[in-house]
Amino acid sequence: MNINKVNFANVNNVYKINKQENKQETTQQSVSKSTKDTVEISDLGKYLNKVNTSKEEINMDKVNDIKARIENGTYKVDSKDLAKKIIQHMKGDI
Repeated sequence: MNINKVNFANVNNVYKINKQENKQETTQQSVSKSTKDTVEISDLGKYLNKVNTSKEEINMDKVNDIKARIENGTYKVDSKDLAKKIIQHMKGDI
């Protein structure tokens, strides 16, 4: 039977590496605990919140009528009128 001797230098190196990794993890954890979380709301988010909380009332009768016409296939869009409205909106007239 052949028994190889244990190379203690390798065992000691593994121990030192593990000790260094644990020290780094502890340092990272303490740094992350000392920092505070922040939240930033984008301009789009602020706009959407403003739209959502606006006091304009939604005409649910009109919305339901349009939904029903879309489901029935009877809803038609006048492309010229739509284009005019888009241009007016882009100019800021609406």
